[in-house]
Amino acid sequence: MGAGGVASAAQALETIRAGLAMLAACDIDTSGAADLGDECTQIMRATGCLQLEAARRLRRFDAVGGPAADDCPSLAAWLGRRCRLRPWEARQLAVLSGRSHLLTDTLAAFADREIEFGDVSTIAEGIDRAADTMTDSWPPERVAQAAQPALLEAATTVTPGQLRKAATRIALTLDGETAERRRHQIDRQAFLNLGQGIDGIGVLSAEMGADDLAIVEKAIDAFAPSPNADLPRWQNLPGHRRLRGLVTACQIALNAAGRHGYRERGGAPVRVHVIACAATVDPEVPATQAPPGRTEYGTIVTAAQVREMIQRHDAGIHEILIDPDGSVVDRFAADGQPLNWGRTRRLFSSAQRDVYLALYAGCAAEGCDRPPAWADIDHKQPWAQGGRTDLDNGQPLCRWHNLQKQNRQDRAGPSHEKPPDRPGGDHPASDE
Repeated sequence: MGAGGVASAAQALETIRAGLAMLAACDIDTSGAADLGDECTQIMRATGCLQLEAARRLRRFDAVGGPAADDCPSLAAWLGRRCRLRPWEARQLAVLSGRSHLLTDTLAAFADREIEFGDVSTIAEGIDRAADTMTDSWPPERVAQAAQPALLEAATTVTPGQLRKAATRIALTLDGETAERRRHQIDRQAFLNLGQGIDGIGVLSAEMGADDLAIVEKAIDAFAPSPNADLPRWQNLPGHRRLRGLVTACQIALNAAGRHGYRERGGAPVRVHVIACAATVDPEVPATQAPPGRTEYGTIVTAAQVREMIQRHDAGIHEILIDPDGSVVDRFAADGQPLNWGRTRRLFSSAQRDVYLALYAGCAAEGCDRPPAWADIDHKQPWAQGGRTDLDNGQPLCRWHNLQKQNRQDRAGPSHEKPPDRPGGDHPASDE
């Protein structure tokens, strides 16, 4: 954009700020309910207009590589880091910016005040999801053309929640040539989301094909406890018993994973990691006063829950001593494995990975929210340039940031130093 465009945009933003200051100065204590309701409606619509304008600029920002230039793997990640949007808000705005050029009819309906901004976002998400799940004969333009009339009609007759349900399933109504194609559509849009609410409640949501559902529901039914009249009513509710069945099935699967050849990243046996300070597990400290722990995926676990998990699963506790400057005091792991290998091995060991789980809450790249459990252990000073496989030369990097770092190194020019051969019997423990 030229200098004149920048000046006009800055002037427009200054006018908006001035208008907000005028709104803030208005006396609302003497306003009636009807007037306040009208004003709130207009403010919310104006907010929607601003969000659409932001989406237009974000589309261009993404097209010119803005997020990557700011060391973010995606537009949604950039919105979370720079604009402090919650994950679902960032994804919603990123999807709207990416699909807005397909929403001509939807944006016209918004301009005519037939629908509101929330409807626009829902329709954009529905079209985005359908475009990701449809066959190659259905490009995004065709999906948008076919889906918009049905979704716009629904937006004027149903509740926002019902519109969202219709939007998430719109792909299944667009192409019904064969049952097999529909099955593939369902498979392509299947997902499982895990999260934790602000009050600590774990949240799980999923959509899947009927064949996958048949396996899941059978496993839950097989391991769910039977109703017991001696237990409180809430423990006999079907939903609670299904949850216990799912957790039990997962526990059995984890216990059997090693016997069937499954290993975690870094070559370690499959196990649940809980990271906590000494006070969390110290029985002398009341659980209500002890700090919580966290899993390797960032889930917060109270001190009482940590202690119950230790007792229930006969868990092992491994202490890691950390100096005030953040360096690790230990030179060896609890089982005697070295924590500093120097140049004797290239890949970081499973014992070193355990230490990084305690030191880092996520990918070491600034603003990245990927958990350390998904990360590669990267040499800060590359191995090919003489870097050592020592704790102070390692960091967890998610695959995107690790590849970005490697690409930058490749552009800087190859190193001609030949890495030493790995000693015999040294098995790869972590991808770099």
